[in-house]
Amino acid sequence: MTQESTNPTSHASILEKGAGLLERAWEAHWALKLVCIVLFFDMAMLLHVQRGLSQWSEVGKGIIQDVGWLAVTFVAFSFIVAIVLPALLIVFRYLSASIVYKLEDLFQKLLPTPADSGPYRRPLGNVPAYALHDLALEEKDNFLFHLYETHEKNRKTARMMRERTGELTASVVLAVFVDWLVDQWVPGGISLIGALDIALAEYFFPAAMAVLFCVGIILKRAWFSPYIPDEIYYPPLDRKLR
Repeated sequence: MTQESTNPTSHASILEKGAGLLERAWEAHWALKLVCIVLFFDMAMLLHVQRGLSQWSEVGKGIIQDVGWLAVTFVAFSFIVAIVLPALLIVFRYLSASIVYKLEDLFQKLLPTPADSGPYRRPLGNVPAYALHDLALEEKDNFLFHLYETHEKNRKTARMMRERTGELTASVVLAVFVDWLVDQWVPGGISLIGALDIALAEYFFPAAMAVLFCVGIILKRAWFSPYIPDEIYYPPLDRKLR
């Protein structure tokens, strides 16, 4: 028995690392990136040895020893993420927008149009962000500048988070689709999606529809969220404007 296997500190370190990975798995962006990486590696294995990750026991040792293939896989993944994927996401987003707008037009025709509620009225205490910015410039007030800059920073961060969530979600959808295509093309190979199909059997299609429904909600929220007026809560200026 080796010293490492009997060292409680070593076991504690492994448990801490495992707990850290599980904790990060709950972070949506990190989890989506991990899914893309795993699916890409699955496709690369199918194309290289006609075996997927679900068949790791058959070819795992040889794959690990093939340093050249691992290097090519890493370079290919980096190239696809940097060049190919952004172009595909533009096309995917354009197609998604076309579907969303057509569905909205269809619902407007089928469902009765609600009565006009009149012009938009901002909540009490809120002012347009540009009005606060103009006041800060006029009075050269550092507090107002800080309030405006903090608001714009938070607004920009939230928009970037939504955009990133949409991009990563769409990337997973594309990776799943390509992994399924490779599974159909490679004889004898079983991709991760193919393994899920086999495991779920007749429940695979309903599960896939449920996942696509969730994906649609996420993309609608990330890429096609309703317009939100750019306003800041600052009652003193709101009283003057009203």
